[in-house]
Amino acid sequence: MGLMTARPSSAKFVLEDPCFFDVDVRPDWQSQFGNSRPIKLEIGFGMGDFLIKMATQEPHSNFVGIDFSQNGIQKLLAQIQARKLKNIRVVYGDVRGKIPLLFQDGELDTVYINFPDPWPRKRHFKRRLIKPGLVKLVAQKLAPAGHVYLATDSEPYALESLEYFNAEPLLQNVNPESGFFAERDHLPKTKYEKSFIYAGDKIHYLEYFRVGKNGEEGLLSGEESDELNQPKEKSMSNDERLTKNFKNAEVKAKDACDLKQVADNLAEAGDKQWAKKVYRKAEDKAEDSLDLNWLAYSICVALGDKEWAGKLYKKAEDQAEGSLEFNWLAYSISETLGDKEWTKKLFQKAESAPENIRELCDLAGSIIETLGDRGWGIKVYQKTEGMAEEYSEFYELADNIYIKLGDKDWAKKLFKKAEDKAEDCSDFLGLAECICEKVGDKGWAKKVYGKAESLAGDSGDFCELAASLFQNLRDEEWAMRLYKIAESKAQESYEFCWLAESLVENLGDKKWAEQVYKKASAH
Repeated sequence: MGLMTARPSSAKFVLEDPCFFDVDVRPDWQSQFGNSRPIKLEIGFGMGDFLIKMATQEPHSNFVGIDFSQNGIQKLLAQIQARKLKNIRVVYGDVRGKIPLLFQDGELDTVYINFPDPWPRKRHFKRRLIKPGLVKLVAQKLAPAGHVYLATDSEPYALESLEYFNAEPLLQNVNPESGFFAERDHLPKTKYEKSFIYAGDKIHYLEYFRVGKNGEEGLLSGEESDELNQPKEKSMSNDERLTKNFKNAEVKAKDACDLKQVADNLAEAGDKQWAKKVYRKAEDKAEDSLDLNWLAYSICVALGDKEWAGKLYKKAEDQAEGSLEFNWLAYSISETLGDKEWTKKLFQKAESAPENIRELCDLAGSIIETLGDRGWGIKVYQKTEGMAEEYSEFYELADNIYIKLGDKDWAKKLFKKAEDKAEDCSDFLGLAECICEKVGDKGWAKKVYGKAESLAGDSGDFCELAASLFQNLRDEEWAMRLYKIAESKAQESYEFCWLAESLVENLGDKKWAEQVYKKASAH
C-alpha cells in the first residue's frame, strides 16, 4: 500500500516485461505458464516479498499477484528478474474488476489476502476490500477444496471479515470453533507482518476451504483422529508444564521471528542461558534486516549483551533496504546502545532511500524525536513537500507538520494544496475536519463541506457528512437535511443502522431513529 488514502488509479499502466500481464480477454493460463500446475493468487501484494517467497518455496505452483501500486509492481518485477523466477505473473488494477476477467470459476487453487487496508471510518466502508461481493467472487473462482487465507492486524476488520466469509455457503471455516488462528506457521511472514509481531500487535488469521460437491471436506484425517484418542497425560507440576511448553514452542518455531519470541519468553521466565541458545538459533535463521534489528534489541534488553547486539546491528545495516528499515534500525540503536553518531549515519541513509512520502514523514518525525534535531527534520519535510503530488500526500504532510512541528501556517498552506487535489466526498470531508480541528477556520471548513456534499453519492456519504458538520460546525439545519437524503438513499440494513445510531448520537432524535431502525429490520 501507499499512503493512507491509496486507491486504484484510473490511469492505464503498462510495462514491457514478460511477467507483467495486462489483457482485456480471459487468458489461457496453461499457455502463459507452459504447464497446468495449480494457480495461486495474492490479492494486494504490496512490495511482493510474500509472492517471491511462495514462488521460491513452491516451484511446482503458479502464482498471480494483483495490485494497483505502480511502485510495488516495479519492485516485484525487479525481484522476479533478479531471481529468475518463471512461475509468477503480475497484474495491475482493481482486483474486483480483474478477477472475473482473469479466472474461470473453479480455476484457482489458493487465494491469499494479506493485511488489506481496514479503512476504519464508516464513510470509507465502500473502499474496504472485504465485502460480501468479493467473498462470493473468490469462492466462485476457487476449485473444490481450494483455500483462502486472510491476515489482518485490525480486530474490527477481522470480525467483519469473519461475518462475511461465514455467511458464504461455498466456504467453510477451517477453525469453526473460534473462527481465527493465533498463528500461521506454514506460510512465510512478510516484512509487514513481522513488523506487527515485533511491535507486539495481535494478528488475526482466517482460513477457509471451498466445499466440494458433496460438502464433505473438513473431516479429520486418520492421524488427527488418532491424536484425539490418545490417553491423557499424567499430571505435571507447573515448572514441568512450563518447560514442556517452551520445548514445544522451540521445536515448532519456523523462523527467526518465532524463535525470538520463544527466547524473549524464556528470558522473562528467568532462564537466560536457555534464552541465549535460542537467540543463537534465531540469528542463524535471520533472513533480513528486520529480523536482525529486533533480535539485537532483545539481546540487549533481555541479556544486557551490547557487544553481541552491536554485531547484529552491523549485519542488519548491511542488509537493510529502503528508508523504513534504516529508520527502524536507527531508532533501535539509539534506544539500546545510545550511539548518536551511528544513529545519525543511519538516518542519512534513510533520507537517501525513500520509497514514498510517508517514509519521509516518518523519518522527519524520528529525527526530531530521537536526535532532537528540529532543523534537519524541517529540511526533510521541505524535501517531502517538493515531492508531493496527490491529495493524500499533501494531507499527510500537513498533518505531520502540525503535530510534530506545531507550525499552523505551514500546515494551512499544505491543506490548501490538498484541497486543490481532492477528488471525492471522502477527501473533502476529511479535509474539512482537519481544517476545523487544526486550523480553526470554520468559514473555510464550511466551503469544503459544501464541496463534499456536491460529490456525495450513497447513504454512507451523506450520513457521515451530516454527523461531521454537526459536530464541527453545530449546523443542525444542514445536518438534518443531509440525514434525510441519507435515509432516502439507504438500501442495506447496515446503512439504516448507522443512520439511526448517528441520529441518536448527534441530534438526540430517538423518535426518528426508531423509525429508521424499523426500516433496517425490514431489509
